[in-house]
Order: sequence, then structure tokens, then C-alpha cells
Amino acid sequence: MWSKGYFEQIREKCKRYPEVQRIYEQFRRQPEEMLAQPFDIPLLGGGWSHDYNCPADGDRLILIDRHHHRCPTCGSVWSGSPWDEVATANEHWNYSKTCRNAAVLFGIDGDIRWADWAKRVLLFYADNYQQYPLHDRHGGASHTSGKVMCQTLSEASWLCLLAQGFHILKLQDVFTLDEINHITRGLLLPALDVIANNPAGISNWQTYHNASKALVAAALNRREMMQQVLDDPSNGFYFQMANSLGEDGFWYEGAWGYHFYTLEAQTLIVLAAESFDLHLYQDPRFQSMYRAPLECMFPDGTLPPIHDSAEVNIRKYAHLFEFAARYIGIGHEVVRRSGDRDSLYSLLFGFEEETPSQPVSGHSSTTIHHDGFVHLKKAGMLFLKQQGDSLKKGRLAMIDYGEHGGWHGHQDKLNLLYFAGGHPWLTDAGMLPYGNPIHFDYFKQTAAHNTVVVGGRSQAEAEGCIRAMRTHDDGVMEAVMEVSGAYPDTVLKRKIMMKDDILLDVFRVQCKEEKDIDWIIHTQGLPVIDQDALMDLRWKETAGDVLGSEDGYQYFSNPRTGCWDESQWTMKWKWNNESPDERLSLIALGAQQGEELYLAESIAMPSVGRRSTLIRRRKLVKDTVFVAVFHASGDGGEPSAFAEYDEGSDQVVVHMPGRLPVTLSTRID
Repeated sequence: MWSKGYFEQIREKCKRYPEVQRIYEQFRRQPEEMLAQPFDIPLLGGGWSHDYNCPADGDRLILIDRHHHRCPTCGSVWSGSPWDEVATANEHWNYSKTCRNAAVLFGIDGDIRWADWAKRVLLFYADNYQQYPLHDRHGGASHTSGKVMCQTLSEASWLCLLAQGFHILKLQDVFTLDEINHITRGLLLPALDVIANNPAGISNWQTYHNASKALVAAALNRREMMQQVLDDPSNGFYFQMANSLGEDGFWYEGAWGYHFYTLEAQTLIVLAAESFDLHLYQDPRFQSMYRAPLECMFPDGTLPPIHDSAEVNIRKYAHLFEFAARYIGIGHEVVRRSGDRDSLYSLLFGFEEETPSQPVSGHSSTTIHHDGFVHLKKAGMLFLKQQGDSLKKGRLAMIDYGEHGGWHGHQDKLNLLYFAGGHPWLTDAGMLPYGNPIHFDYFKQTAAHNTVVVGGRSQAEAEGCIRAMRTHDDGVMEAVMEVSGAYPDTVLKRKIMMKDDILLDVFRVQCKEEKDIDWIIHTQGLPVIDQDALMDLRWKETAGDVLGSEDGYQYFSNPRTGCWDESQWTMKWKWNNESPDERLSLIALGAQQGEELYLAESIAMPSVGRRSTLIRRRKLVKDTVFVAVFHASGDGGEPSAFAEYDEGSDQVVVHMPGRLPVTLSTRID
């Protein structure tokens, strides 16, 4: 890879495919803009990216200049530490990225401007790397510290791009021997020494440590160094494949953002190995990292914000699936749906042999399942999928029962997510940048999730199991999960049954001592609370602190308390004011005397704004079961679904106009 012959193939591809020529022209724009600016690499080390957020609302800041940073949500302008240091880190990142991109452009078109500028970047860092002091986000020095960046993770990410740029220019005969030696001894090897201070084992950090070392090994043609990357028994590529993900391919931290973050680095390792004729893309575990998101994504192509992750639109990673389509034979649909193909990987890997049956490897161990159960066993997440012939007909429910997820896990066992009727109705809170304390005070707490809270406190780290998983003859999908250890002397059991656009939810809580139990759901939908729409449920304002003041409850606002007359009631949400007929109905069954009902607003990621939160509270109970039916519909004017619940026979019969009744069992033992 990166040889003169390799770039000749890309030039030929530009001639054959007008779309590739368009990608090349698009790819030039960012380096052109960078070259037009004064060359001014900072001699200061960079800060921590998660500090670059507004303290008021958590939104990521927008750069005005090195010392001024604006919040796009509230308009506040921040200056000084830690934001200035993050802006410096971003400058270092931009120089490294543009160095790599300029080297690619030189390989394609031979314009010496690209080579001169990229070489200037590499020589600058080789001249000055030792002058950057070791530092972490607080300014101190430790084994996790970087020099140009504030931690070995970001140091490795920065080095990956420079190593690629150096490798390309070296193979195009741009450097003198003295320049090669200077960059090797002044930058590449010293940076690897800094990164080597922090062996991280099972960690996304180690994946980037490995990627930087692999790319340096490829650039220097050091096979022994590459073998170290692969075979290190506690940190290497094969160790990561065996220990940091399951056979299903999902990264152990249980967050889709981190899954793709590490997949970027693993793919860099695979590409570096090509320099030694090592075809790591044939590794089944590596291939499964590409398969997992394709099997678990919602019908709209998004992956939910589980654990420390924002919502992930899979089209954001279409560039990776350019690689997967070429080398593994999957992901073509992501590439097709992504719109304009304008990434570097589109230029390098796209448009050649694009038939799904002809990956470079000649075979693929990946099979994509679009219906039924998808079980991520290591992470402990179960997906129930029913594919439809349109976006509105596709349904997916998911429960998180398993591993906590390490530092990036949340207190969220038996958290339920639900997509139906074209929308993700039941959602996860997601995350804020880690520099914002609200991330830890709310987003990681149990109250921010669609599960139960016992005694007003968040769950402990726990891991549960699946008790049942089956598809009935009538097509009903059923799953039962159980968790012990989230609370002392308490067992949590959750059962869901999905049939078309009906989802039955049964949640049993068994405690040794009497406790207050909250059953909580959150939705991006807007509550419909006018009395004409909901005759069986009435709301009135209540005290602001009635819900609680710790473990996330302090972030609920504008609470209302609900009143009802029968043992069941219905609550509805509309998706938004522009789509008022697209609705989610919640039919609560078996409502008990003395049960309290609350509707509130809760904070969310800035991209979402606010969420509607509903809480069913039962006080001083030892053994209780919450039963609910969810129904997503696309016509707010249609007659509502209703349900009959016979507690004696443990049966729920759901009636919908113009359709046969659906009978479901609430038995959970």
C-alpha cells in the first residue's frame, strides 16, 4: 500500500469513474484551505477533548479563535483553561490529518506543494518533539501523559496520521536519507516510547497504541515491530480480538460510539499489516466488528446511545464500510445510502469490484440477520427485530442485561429501548462530555434509563442473565431477563413480548425488605395531556422536589401527578408538533391502589434537548409487578388500542380496530 504503483491505480480509477474524480476534487478542498493559512504549529501541548463543552448546558463549543470558544446552544463565550488547551490539541490534530491528506494528494497528482507542506510538518515535529513536556489534562506528568497531546491515547491517534504521511512520502522518494533518519529518531520512535509508558490491555486506548506502532512499523518496514503489535500477549491485536470483544463482534464497553472508535483503529492496523502481506481482514473476529452494527441498527440506520455514547448514525461511518465492502464483502447498503461518497476511503477502496459476492478475501464469514433475535452475549444485550417493508413497519426492542461496560458503563440493568412506527420512542439518555459533571450526576444514573429504581438510589454495577428467549408459532417474540446484585437482596426480572406494533412489558421486583419502587420510561415524544384525548387520566402540577433530590432525580423538572379511576389508564405522546399524528400509546395495566404516577421533563443530550419522563411509584412493597403495553401508530385520529388484563390467568388481550386481537402472557416465572 502507498507505493507508486498503488497511486497509479488510483489515477486510473479517477479516469474511469467520473465520481472518483469528483471525490478527488472534493478531497483537495480541506488541504487547500490549510495550505493557504500561515504555518503556525503550536509549541504548547494540547488538552483533553472532553473539556471542550459549555459548563451551563454541556454542548460542544465552537472555535472563534485560540482563546475564545462559543456555545451553540446558549451563546456563551468561554476563554482560558481548559478550553484554550483543547483548541491547541485540535490544531495539532489538524496539522497531522492534513499532513497525511497532503501526502495522499501528492501520490495522486504529483503536485510538489503537497509534498513540501507535509514534509515541513514532519520535520517541525521532529525538530521540536522533545521540547514538549509530558503532561496530562491537569498539567502533571504520569504514565498516561502525552507530550503533544495530554494522554497516550490522543498522542497515538495524532501519531497514526503522521506515520501514514511519512510512509507515503518515503515511498514517493521525497526525503533524503538524513531526513528519514531525523524524522525516525526525532519523532516516530520517541513518540512510541511515550505511548509505551502506558500498556492498557483491554482498552480502546491500547487499540490506538497498537495502531500507531503498526503504522510506524509499516513506514519503517520493521516486520519485527509489526509482529509485536500482533502478538503481544497482554496488549496485541490478537489479544484484543480474543478479549476486548465477543464472538458477535461488539466492543466490550457496550457503547456504539466506542465500538466505531476502536474499529477505526483496528482497521488502521489491518491496513498497516498489508505492507507485510499479512491479510488481517480475513480474521473472523475482526470481520464480526463490521457485522455487529449492521445487525443491531434501528430500522432508520441509527444505533442507540447506550452507555457512554451519543446516537450513532451508521452512515457517519460509510467510509469504514467502503473498506468492508471491498475487503470483507459486507456494508454495500451503508455505502449506497450515505449519499455523496467523499471520504479518503471512498477514493482508496470504492468503485472496484463492487459486487457483494466478490470481496478481496474471496470469502466472508459474515452473515447479516435482519429478523429475529440478535444476542450480543459478551455485552449482555438482546435485540428483538421485525423487519418491515417500510421504515414505519420496522420494529426493534432491546434490553441491556449484561456486563456493566467498564468505565463507560451506566447503572442501567434491564434498560428497555423501543423503535416502532418510524421513530425511536423509548431511548437512552446517552452522554455528555466527561468534563461536564452532569454526565456523572445524571446520565450514568439509573433514573436516566428505562428501568426500575429501588429505594430512590441508583443500581450497583451488576450483570444478569437471560432466562428465556423464544419465538412462538404465531410470530410473537418473547424474552425474559433477570438481574441479581443491582440492589442488595433484590431480584429484578423483565419480560417483553413483541408482536407487530404491540410490545408487552412485564417488570417484576422482589425485595427482602419493603422498598419504594419506581418504574421509569423516557421518550423524545411530546406528552398529549389534553383532557379530550385522555379521559381516563388527569394531571395536576405538584411540588418540584416530590420525585427526589439525588442520584439523578434532581434533574427532573416540572412534575405533574396523575389521577385515574380504573385499574388501567392510557398515556400518549406525539413525536413532535410537525408530526402530531405519529404517536406512542402506553397502556398501564394492573394499576394498584396507592400507586403514584408522575410526568416530568428530564434533561437530554443537546442534540435532543428535553425528554418526557413517566414514573410509576409503588411505596413500601416487597414483591410487585408492573405491566404495560406499548403501541406505536401513525394516525393520531384513529381509534385507540385497548387492552383487557386478567390477572388470574396472567393474560393480556390487546384490541386494535380492524385487526384480530393479540393475546399475550404476563407470566414471568
